[in-house]
Amino acid sequence: MSASAKSWWATIKGLSTAAAALLLVVTVAGLTVSALVASPASAAPRSLKDPEVVGEVNRIQDYLNGITSLESRFIQVNPDGSSWSGKVYVQRPGKFRFEYDPPVPHLLVANGLWFIHVDKQLKETNVLPLIKTPAHFLVRNDISFKKGLTITKYDKAPGLMQVSVITDDNPELGEMTLTFTDKPLELRKWSIRDVQDNTTQVTLQNTRFGMKLDPKLFKFVEQGDSIKAE
Repeated sequence: MSASAKSWWATIKGLSTAAAALLLVVTVAGLTVSALVASPASAAPRSLKDPEVVGEVNRIQDYLNGITSLESRFIQVNPDGSSWSGKVYVQRPGKFRFEYDPPVPHLLVANGLWFIHVDKQLKETNVLPLIKTPAHFLVRNDISFKKGLTITKYDKAPGLMQVSVITDDNPELGEMTLTFTDKPLELRKWSIRDVQDNTTQVTLQNTRFGMKLDPKLFKFVEQGDSIKAE
């Protein structure tokens, strides 16, 4: 395991189980979901060299790059079966904010350089370089399945497509699976499966795209040795 991966997992292990799930969820924070649908589990994996598969992967890549900003409600299902809800804001490149509904005390923010996890109940803040987290891929300016990610599987069933990927630098961070409807192309569900086989799933509802978001959503002020979200 690389030094950056060791640091990432050390940070996760130092948090509560709930906070660890949050850190895994931000891997795909740059995407949108309108409903949770069943995955095409019955479909046989397709060859990644199949020209049709290559074309569909490129289509998905173009779709993701077309997302510049979004605002949405979300539902998160954690590895222990519990579910949380809240609101997410994404501004590509580099920025997102996950606000969880009470009584969940967590807040997740990326401000372009840093990933910040705030536990409002414990009054604790954990900060990581965004570029050293899996979240960086999906909020960077250029989303590419050929740069920094390896596609591990592509499945297709009537009306559905599913792509699974791992990060090249730190495969220990787990596998991300995205499920899309085919026509029209729309991301419906994402999940993260970690090395301990724990899975976190997220779906978004009532999503709006392309709006201008308030910069204060991603702003932080330093307070002594800590960083505080506005």
